[in-house]
Amino acid sequence: MIASLLRIAPFSILLAAVALLMLGMGLQNTLLGVRAGLEAFSNIEVGFLMAAYFVGFLAGSTLVPFFVSTVGHIRTFSALASLASSAVLLHLVIVDPIFWSVFRFITGFCIAGLYLVVESWLNGSAEKEYRGVLLSSYFFVNLGAIAFGQLLLQAEDPRGFELFVYASVLMSLAVLPVGLARTKAPAPTRRASLNFAMLARVSPYALVGTAMAGLSNGAFWGLAPLYGVKVGADPDQISVAMMVTILGGAALQLPLGRLSDVIDRRIVISAANVVLGLLAGIIALGLFGNQATALVLAFVFGGLLLTQYALCIAHANDFVADGNFVQLASALLLVFGGCAAIGPIAGSVVMTVFGASALFWLIAAAAFASTAFALWRMTRRQAVDMPGANEFTPAAAGLSGGILAPNEAAREGAGTNAPIEPLETPSPMSKQGAEPSTG
Repeated sequence: MIASLLRIAPFSILLAAVALLMLGMGLQNTLLGVRAGLEAFSNIEVGFLMAAYFVGFLAGSTLVPFFVSTVGHIRTFSALASLASSAVLLHLVIVDPIFWSVFRFITGFCIAGLYLVVESWLNGSAEKEYRGVLLSSYFFVNLGAIAFGQLLLQAEDPRGFELFVYASVLMSLAVLPVGLARTKAPAPTRRASLNFAMLARVSPYALVGTAMAGLSNGAFWGLAPLYGVKVGADPDQISVAMMVTILGGAALQLPLGRLSDVIDRRIVISAANVVLGLLAGIIALGLFGNQATALVLAFVFGGLLLTQYALCIAHANDFVADGNFVQLASALLLVFGGCAAIGPIAGSVVMTVFGASALFWLIAAAAFASTAFALWRMTRRQAVDMPGANEFTPAAAGLSGGILAPNEAAREGAGTNAPIEPLETPSPMSKQGAEPSTG
């Protein structure tokens, strides 16, 4: 273990850049939700401006590889970090939901590109034997920084300008570690691609589960701070609740992932979704009693919500050949991001019609819908033999999360244009002479 940590030490400067970037992003996202509520933006306006972030993220994941191939990783990172930092300050210049939506789109676009640079750098430069330790460290730095960025909301009054300046400065400082990095240049990146027919053939449940996870995560990240304002919580309470929720996502992801390595992942995902739906209902009904109980519920809620995406990726990876993991993850990312863009809009509509608590009823509905589809799929397709399944790898969801676009040939020994080949697994009916199922 010590040897592995020493091997990843040269990448600590890149992890420092991620920490600074996500401290700023964690603060900015919650600050905007709170400030939008204080500015009396309507629920629908907040929903659309928060959805703009995920639309920008999708655009960035598709277009930024062209910039990287033209000017290189370091110049791309520096330019995007500067643009993202400027976008934060522009929220102070024009306080209007339409302009804020444009600024959020720019932020999402930049964050996608920044993640692409860092993740391709880590994946392309790390040697296979310690890549797992490096990516796990990256995951915990990522979510940890977002979590503790929430506490910065307590530093100043969100009605003022200071918190926007703090977020902007943190994102600008992220350029320094990357500019000073002396690690090996990253492998070339490539665009994420989406093929619905391929995803449906490889794993119908991974497609539906990822879509429901995107809807829930997008609604939560976009509207949870506004929900806090609507129910009368002060900024300090909102920041602590958001931090605890995110820490839950970091703490429970590996235990749930390891559990899914030994039993059918669909059982783990379904059980997590059932509990998630019940917790969302308890929060919606306000049945948590006191603040301490509410924070415990938030911790478990975050652990279940923020783990869904990674579990769906792991489930899909069980049904493809080794050389197709990155291509499949790229496609699932676009599904997740597209549904995450719908989440804040759908959430804002139900909050307007049924009240603030309807945000959590929406999350509960998505969780139960995912469970119902998983149970049906279990009657159509057998689980992969667990000893031969691919080991779970953490993946962040929401504000952050895996563009994961290194040179696939360098990482996995496969051509980047090779079609994804699903592995055949028997359906329950195949025991009686039916053909093996690949879907």
